[in-house]
Amino acid sequence: MFKLTGDVQAGFGRLAGIIFNALGLKGDAAVDITVTNDESMRELNNSTRGVDKTTDVLSYPALDRITDFTQKNYPTDYDGMQRAVVLGEIAINLDAAKRQAEEYGTGEREVNYLFVHGMLHLLGYDHLEQADKDRMRAVEEQVLAETDKSVVVAVVGRPNAGKSSIVNAIVGEKVSIVSPKPQTTRDRITGICTEGARQIVFLDTPGMFKPRTKLDEHMDKSIKSSLGGDADVVLVVLDSTKGITEADEKLITERLKTRAPLYVAVNKTDLKGYDGIYPILEKLNPLMSRKEGRSIKDVIPTSCKTGRNIDVLKAALFNECREGGFLFPPDEYTDRPVKFLIAEAVREKALLFLQDEIPHGVGVSVRQVVEDSEPVKISCDVIVDKQSHKQIVIGDGGEMIKRIGAAARRDIERMLDCKVYLELFVKVRPGWRDRSDILKDIGY
Repeated sequence: MFKLTGDVQAGFGRLAGIIFNALGLKGDAAVDITVTNDESMRELNNSTRGVDKTTDVLSYPALDRITDFTQKNYPTDYDGMQRAVVLGEIAINLDAAKRQAEEYGTGEREVNYLFVHGMLHLLGYDHLEQADKDRMRAVEEQVLAETDKSVVVAVVGRPNAGKSSIVNAIVGEKVSIVSPKPQTTRDRITGICTEGARQIVFLDTPGMFKPRTKLDEHMDKSIKSSLGGDADVVLVVLDSTKGITEADEKLITERLKTRAPLYVAVNKTDLKGYDGIYPILEKLNPLMSRKEGRSIKDVIPTSCKTGRNIDVLKAALFNECREGGFLFPPDEYTDRPVKFLIAEAVREKALLFLQDEIPHGVGVSVRQVVEDSEPVKISCDVIVDKQSHKQIVIGDGGEMIKRIGAAARRDIERMLDCKVYLELFVKVRPGWRDRSDILKDIGY
């Protein structure tokens, strides 16, 4: 992924991502961009090149070789603050772009062309020889001609298989909460991963289970909605530590009856050696080469903890993108409102610290968010079934609720990028998971 600093114009990030994908580059790279004019460009040429003239674009490469952009490969060029390898600097002359636009096309396209041209210089391309010039020009035209594409992916599987972890790992942001408890995800959550001209929209669904309460029915409806036509692709996530169950096989065979391509991620491979994963792969093999009907498109062993094959899975899903533009703005990573994300952050910490002490979990309702204060003031109700559960959530001397609040506050501050004052109030609402009014208030 490219990180751009300096005078970044709209669309540069998109173009950088397209270049990244077109050249098969991996890792994280940073580029500093300066947008200037004839006078400043002349001064820049004089000071850095000893040339008294203006030019349309200048590139200052920082690297003498191009390989995967990791700290290991570039220990001296890695910027710890940006968490990326610094490629160099680009200066773009807007006056020159305006002149060239009169001959070649629109000003926006010329500015984009100069950015792409400068980027390719940073990545080792040149045009001293005609063959090199032709090669560079071909890449430039490919990048500038790229149209936006997207794909909707439904992520399904048994409870606690790691569906949310996979979505978070690919998106690069926490859009779904994670805990050791099954059925952590209660709603269909949309995570968005945009790189260059391609966008994956994830529908992260609750785990497959039999509904017993109104909350369960809501969760089941979320799953069926994701699988009932909203998705272009289905990703089934299996827990390698539990093998492959009859329910897993049934889920996969049912999904193979639809038109959507189906991928399987065998997750948590860091907890199982090859001997543990092989029986699962062996069992899935007949479903990958069926003589009748559709087959699994690919099976990918993954680990969110080590990052194993997350990039392989992401690349496979990006390849499923279709023409038609983006479904969401490229700078968004979820469609959920801020209040929902705040509530989920609190619920995640409650699940994490309480573990099995509260058998049916908790609900969280955000009562107030005062954004015009410093710090931002947020108050939430933590909802439980019984008075005894309330005492557990509060803890001795209020220690547990303070612990939950402190951990949730840190996550919310990272999400909002500001200081937060968080108040949590524990409320007893008997049978809340069967009460439509409370579920609606919580946001389900």
